[in-house]
Amino acid sequence: MTESGSPPNSAVLLVAGVAATVAGGAAAVYRGAERLPIVGDLLRRTQSDLVNRGERALGPIKALIAGVATEVVELVLDELDLNQLVRQRVDLIGLTNEVIDGIDLEAVIRQSTDSMTAEVMSDVRTQGERADDAISGFVDRLLGRDRT
Repeated sequence: MTESGSPPNSAVLLVAGVAATVAGGAAAVYRGAERLPIVGDLLRRTQSDLVNRGERALGPIKALIAGVATEVVELVLDELDLNQLVRQRVDLIGLTNEVIDGIDLEAVIRQSTDSMTAEVMSDVRTQGERADDAISGFVDRLLGRDRT
């Protein structure tokens, strides 16, 4: 059976079997030829040259594949209505409720209220001190007191 669950086509299996046999035979012939004195050296040099060419070609091949993949993704995205797909497949209300349940709203409100209260109290104290200094200075001048 194939991955899709359908029975394999016998012609495809025949071709695959022939290809495997040819590849196995070619590998055996290559290994035998590698042992020959003059031919073996030539095959090893050729193999090394091909490996080097493959390494140099790998970068442009990767770039080409990445470019093709990007274009395919863009084409697919152009065909899809992602907003509708999300609406159909995602329970937005359930997701929202789950996010809200995960937030400790009382603690957030308490912390923000505490910090606001502390800031207001600090401002009131500072303004009270300034007012006290201003009144003290006025009274000192009124009574003719030396401020030093």
